[in-house]
Amino acid sequence: METSSGSSVEKLMLSVENLSLIEGRTDVKNCQFFSPRKLPVPPPLFPGTIWGSNNLGDGWDFRGSRLQTGEKSFVRNFKSPSGSVLDEGASSVCSNRGLSDYSVVQNQEKLNTARNVPCLLQGDRFVNYCLDKDGSRTLHGLLSLRDPEITCQICKKVLELSPGGIPIVFDLMLDRHGRHVFAELIDSLNNQQLKLITYEITKDLSNFITLIFDIHGSNSMKKVIRALRRSHMISFVTNNLCAAFYLIMTNRTGSYVVSECLNHLRAEDNDLLYEAAIACCLDLAMDHEGSIALIRVINTIQGPQRYRLLDILSRNAVFLSQDPEGNYVIQKVISLNNPLFTQKVCQLLVGHYVTISLQKGGSHIVEKCLDTEWKSWIIESFLSSTNTLLHVAKDEFGNYVIQKALKVTKQSGSPLYHKLLSRLKPHLRILQSGYGRNVFNLITGGQPVKKV
Repeated sequence: METSSGSSVEKLMLSVENLSLIEGRTDVKNCQFFSPRKLPVPPPLFPGTIWGSNNLGDGWDFRGSRLQTGEKSFVRNFKSPSGSVLDEGASSVCSNRGLSDYSVVQNQEKLNTARNVPCLLQGDRFVNYCLDKDGSRTLHGLLSLRDPEITCQICKKVLELSPGGIPIVFDLMLDRHGRHVFAELIDSLNNQQLKLITYEITKDLSNFITLIFDIHGSNSMKKVIRALRRSHMISFVTNNLCAAFYLIMTNRTGSYVVSECLNHLRAEDNDLLYEAAIACCLDLAMDHEGSIALIRVINTIQGPQRYRLLDILSRNAVFLSQDPEGNYVIQKVISLNNPLFTQKVCQLLVGHYVTISLQKGGSHIVEKCLDTEWKSWIIESFLSSTNTLLHVAKDEFGNYVIQKALKVTKQSGSPLYHKLLSRLKPHLRILQSGYGRNVFNLITGGQPVKKV
């Protein structure tokens, strides 16, 4: 077993000794893993000062990621300091002879994969790798090594244009496998590279909207938002979201990108999003997806902007309460238990309670109003006419409102409870059938009415 392990290590040492990495290009001499044909090197897309620097800003700096000819031996000097994946892999394979066979194989695969990076970046091979389950895992593993040279090469590649005329980064973000490569790439980038990626995916509003309307693209964009949450570069994203705010908020997938900002960014970074929500809150409230997204805004908005938003919604409670979608927003406003806005809603609905009680969504609003200190306004509306009270009690939705009125007044010991009973008891026979039976059972306990 020892002879076999020694032979494997010697072969690996000879293979590694023939490999040199010069400015991101591989030259191989008598190596069985590569074809002797030299592959063309694509011209750089950006100045060398961007890609050549490993400076991350804010005082952070990568050290020694680029190897030069004759600068250091891969095999002879195992203890020399190194920032290269190739050095690290060779050192771990050759210097630790006590490792298990499994560890040796793992390190050899690590070396072979790292050498193949330039080959993976040729032509369409890179995109195909990213969109393939196994290939994406390979690239994910490479990026997880956090080698600046590898990260730099992959970053340059994703900024190139695909045959469709858009940057390759969009192909990654929109694919179920590619988005995992993109997420790992985002974690590996320095500030300059992250700025380039952010600019590329936000510079065209149409492409940006297409991206966040896709489930994988939306998840990829959330990753970018979390990476930029304390950076001024987040404005690239929030400006785009504001530019098409209503369109995005009325799309289920897209609206969650806005929610990601509201949940993770600082209040000052969300300022424009809050203003956009206030400007179109009534239109959003009357849209199915928009109303759901608006409720999420209500959950997060703070300060004076919160007051302005709730004030607009409560002042329009009458027509929103009768809207199939807007009623949910008014229910949310009432459930906040803010006396200022709850009283405003209850007061504005006086004169409309009977009509609203006969509607599916509106009946829920009236029930919530009956749980407030202004419930007497509602009950007085029902007591204004016996016919009105019976009409509501026999209605498909209204019967639940009358049941609620009886329960809350009885529980609080209000004299309004006895007023309701005195109006309803003479008409119990009418309430015995249909939806009115629910009110009948509540009053009589389910006992039949005795014939006189």
